[in-house]
Amino acid sequence: MFATTFKKKIFIISALIIQFSLVNCGKVAEEKYASEINMKLEENPDQLARDVIVEFYDSTHLRAKLWAKTGKVFLQRGETWLYDSIVVQFFSKTRQERQSTLTADSAKINDRTKDMFAYGRVVVVADSPKVVLRTSFLEWRNKMQRLYSNEYVEITSSEEEVRGYGFESDLNLTNYKIYKVSGVKK
Repeated sequence: MFATTFKKKIFIISALIIQFSLVNCGKVAEEKYASEINMKLEENPDQLARDVIVEFYDSTHLRAKLWAKTGKVFLQRGETWLYDSIVVQFFSKTRQERQSTLTADSAKINDRTKDMFAYGRVVVVADSPKVVLRTSFLEWRNKMQRLYSNEYVEITSSEEEVRGYGFESDLNLTNYKIYKVSGVKK
């Protein structure tokens, strides 16, 4: 009888310890995640700028011009964050004419690779031919000189409207691919 009661007590104590550990682990992970988010939101940048204008050159050729209301530079992370109405104009290397214009709510630039990630209401308008891309996320890979998205995209031209998920294109939206087409209207 004593052995059975003792085993029950050990079982109950073990169950309570395991339950306490699991609840505590969940709280610790949740608190860690919340504290990381708060830390990034509250983290002071190394540089803060208002009414930002930046020109990007390749040798002597203007490749892009960027405007943003607010810019935050984090040197340790090698990132620049841009907020409040981002506008980027891309220029052709040969003729120095504007190829396309990108607008977004916010953007992150990897200062090492010069890759850009645009967020929010992202719109790219190609000047010739007139093609418009709309999405919620767009990535510019500098080394490849290509635009990418893994989100829902809409492309509108005088010839058609295409919707789908996953996207890749050149800057002037003449050679684009949509990986999972969900609708086409001619």
